[in-house]
Amino acid sequence: MTAALIRLAAGVPRDLSLLLKGISAFRRTGATPPDAYQSFVRLFCLTGGFSNHLVSRFTRAPDIPAIEPDAALFKGAGIGSVEAAVSALRSDGYAVLESALPADLCDRLLAFALHARARVRGSAGERRYNRAAPEGVRYDLYPEDVINQPDVQSLMADGFLLRIAQQYLGATPLADVTSMWWHTAFSRIPDSDAAQFYHFDLDRPRWLKVFCYLTDVDADNGPHCFVRGSHRDLGIPWSLRSKGYVRLGDEEVEAAFGKDRLIRFLAPRGTVILEDTRGLHKGLHVTAGDRLMLQLQFSDSLFGGTYPAVAFRRPTSSRMEARLDQYTTIYSNYLGSAQQHG
Repeated sequence: MTAALIRLAAGVPRDLSLLLKGISAFRRTGATPPDAYQSFVRLFCLTGGFSNHLVSRFTRAPDIPAIEPDAALFKGAGIGSVEAAVSALRSDGYAVLESALPADLCDRLLAFALHARARVRGSAGERRYNRAAPEGVRYDLYPEDVINQPDVQSLMADGFLLRIAQQYLGATPLADVTSMWWHTAFSRIPDSDAAQFYHFDLDRPRWLKVFCYLTDVDADNGPHCFVRGSHRDLGIPWSLRSKGYVRLGDEEVEAAFGKDRLIRFLAPRGTVILEDTRGLHKGLHVTAGDRLMLQLQFSDSLFGGTYPAVAFRRPTSSRMEARLDQYTTIYSNYLGSAQQHG
């Protein structure tokens, strides 16, 4: 037994106690105690993911009827069936929907991202991104602006995406951690704060991320990268999990998995990547131009990491308005007390 394993194993009784108390508190209040979340992370590192199933069982949202997989936004894109996407997710940890988003939708989101407020990683204050003169590696748009953009709401309400998430999670998919950001060529070296080193996410028990390329992405523009199959239980080997919830270098990841499992997504704008980011992933360092990404997330539970509260100001999309009346639970994370839908 390694020293790291002995240390983690010795803490199991305390971590299990804190986790169970945290689950009880979450079920009462909807909030996750910080010490319970840290225990959740440590138990993941020890068990390789099996502990997540326990947490999911006791914190997941109530089930809703099967969502009709209408695909108004994706019609004619040749993206295949819900079943094909779910099968790819289960085996590989990702599924690619090629040329999925209409050009006019990409145009509108690009225009929005060039005029919206943003926070620049590593600096104070608010900026608007100038593509000709970036001032930092990553520009994060304000989540409250992103979730109230009409096209973003239409995507969050799309039946095809919702049905994939529902079937993959085996649970009600809760809209959660919606964000949009620019990666730039501001720095000559990769930036850990900008998620440009391999890492796994662990904000929730189970989730599915939807990454939307809103600019063309080639080898210079910081393609998203994923380690195929690393999302499975014990998919990340102990040699890496023993380091904890940290960033990992390319050399140690390649040594653990081999080059053939390191996937880079070079693709035109409009491409959508569905991914279980419990697997190892990163955004490659941008060396020229920039990359605009929209991220949607659907989780089986809101147990876990804490994010600032943001809310829909109002439905800005007719599709979202219909979904709010039909499936309020999906969007409960973004509904303020003044909104009375469903």
